[in-house]
Amino acid sequence: MRLLYFFIGSGLGAVTRYLIDRYFRLNFAFPWGILIVNTFGSFLLGLIIGSNSDLAFAGFGFCGALTTWSAFALDLDKARRAGNGFQLFTNIAANFILGVGALLLARSISG
Repeated sequence: MRLLYFFIGSGLGAVTRYLIDRYFRLNFAFPWGILIVNTFGSFLLGLIIGSNSDLAFAGFGFCGALTTWSAFALDLDKARRAGNGFQLFTNIAANFILGVGALLLARSISG
């Protein structure tokens, strides 16, 4: 049953990431969508990481599919190719600081 929950969570996470990223890519030059999903996914994972319930596996799947290292890396390469060093380094710093910070905050909340 856990595997089924994981698959369902993964599907929902992937669709959610696509919709959020698409909206922000159409409306902003900075890759806000990936930053938002990575930060939120890190926070959510921090909340559920200690749970051993079957439904937690839906959360693990959701977070795994929602967050993305490959799209983040692609955004960095796009900024580098465009010669936009400010966006490149801002994006790196924001993803790491907000992502790790969100996870640590959630862990402190969840105990």
